Amino acid sequence: MEENQIISLYKRYLAGECTDEEIHLLMHYMRQKEHAKLFKEVILDSLENEEDIALDDHAKKTIQRMDEYFEQEYFYQNRRKPGRKLLGWIPIAAAALVICTISTIWYIKRDDEAAQIAMTNSYNTLITSSGEEIALDGTSNVEILRQHGTIILQDSLGDIHVNVLDSLSNMDATTIYQTIRTAKGKQSRIYLTDGSVVALNSDSQLKFPLRYTANQREVELQGEGFFDIETNKQKPFIVKTIDQRIKVYGTKFNVNNYENEQTTKTTLFHGKVSVQNLIGTSPQKEYILQPGEQIVLDKKSKVLKQDKTGNEEQVLGWKNGVFIYDNATLGEIMKDFARWYNIEVDLETLPALTFSGTIPRNYDLDRALSVIARTANIKINRTGTTLKFEK
Repeated sequence: MEENQIISLYKRYLAGECTDEEIHLLMHYMRQKEHAKLFKEVILDSLENEEDIALDDHAKKTIQRMDEYFEQEYFYQNRRKPGRKLLGWIPIAAAALVICTISTIWYIKRDDEAAQIAMTNSYNTLITSSGEEIALDGTSNVEILRQHGTIILQDSLGDIHVNVLDSLSNMDATTIYQTIRTAKGKQSRIYLTDGSVVALNSDSQLKFPLRYTANQREVELQGEGFFDIETNKQKPFIVKTIDQRIKVYGTKFNVNNYENEQTTKTTLFHGKVSVQNLIGTSPQKEYILQPGEQIVLDKKSKVLKQDKTGNEEQVLGWKNGVFIYDNATLGEIMKDFARWYNIEVDLETLPALTFSGTIPRNYDLDRALSVIARTANIKINRTGTTLKFEK
């Protein structure tokens, strides 16, 4: 099928004019890697013109059928379909973007707004060196803090920028640290003074200096972050966690170090890093990671394991707006949900089930839970923010 025919099919889908067979055909093309760029362009174009999209009852039913098809195709219980493999990231992203975009337009335009459950109303927070906590509402261009010859700004997208105003000659040698803490259900992106960028996952925090020392650039991480570090061979970048020291010269990597997880994972995508274990009694060896490799630290045994990264798309799913699972237990999934939706789970009622596939992170809580409940044929009861499971 030619590109203009695919675009025409997509537009007919937006108008609610597609048959079930045509919806299946559209999904077929979205799964093809060579069409990913095309779908991205037409989806973004439709977003810009979303006010022109009339969603009558037929269109809503069409969207519902597309939703159901997507969820059945991309999320499944392992014991039911043991031969299935997790599909490649690019087609999943294209399909997920279509579903999320159109469904979001529909949900926004619905009159029954009470049916939508907000994930959280809490804000990210800047914690200053003096202990003051400043809420970051992420809705405006504002100056947050001016200190030590630097300024911290929040832009209209909610990103944080740390900029140097005055030369070092006018400053003392004191290193002053600030901390960005993300709320549950929120993320953040911080642009540091050297041009490095850190994306923070929900329920995480980054402690960073307003000015680096003469010899190195050092930050501290709790939770999960993706680092895109500017190269400076004379001044290496150091990421410290409670149990690791990661030395960087200019690279892209992800660190997952949540307190309630059994492991710490450092995954390298580009460049080179060294990882040193900070716990245990034996001499601490430095492990050198190459792109496509991962260091996994078992917090209980204090053993580090270096290996190839099993699924890079899964590692970065949080950054790209989706939960991606490959043979994950329901308990592991609920840990992610607890951080994102700010909920509690009755662990005693949790069934021993495993799943693979994708759930968009912009689903509201009830919709995300319905995917799991329908897939495994179980009941999930929600009382306030607490979940209980029934088989």
